Amino acid sequence: MRAARAMGPSNWQIIWRHVLPEQSDAPVITFLPFCMSGAILALTSLDFLGLGVPSPTPSLGELLAQGKANLDAWWISLFTFGVLVATLLLLTFMGDALRNALDTRISDVAKAGEAK
Repeated sequence: MRAARAMGPSNWQIIWRHVLPEQSDAPVITFLPFCMSGAILALTSLDFLGLGVPSPTPSLGELLAQGKANLDAWWISLFTFGVLVATLLLLTFMGDALRNALDTRISDVAKAGEAK
């Protein structure tokens, strides 16, 4: 900040060129997997209720609704729920890994300790 101020640009130019790229990339990028998992969960919920995509289109919510309608075919619900849980967990793990990789406040020694 001091070096940028010594070069003479305005406060807005310093914020736009130096502060925003340094501090805002990591939170935005790490928030994207969590937004995706929320969108998948919302779409699945709406499809389960019959308010999502049209009927001939396959979706996780429609499969869960079919599993609920056919309790004798328990494997429909089990495997659909397993796919949903695995997808949401993988997206959450990706978000955590991105946060750890892009966080500038964590030192390289701490990153190496977490990798072990």
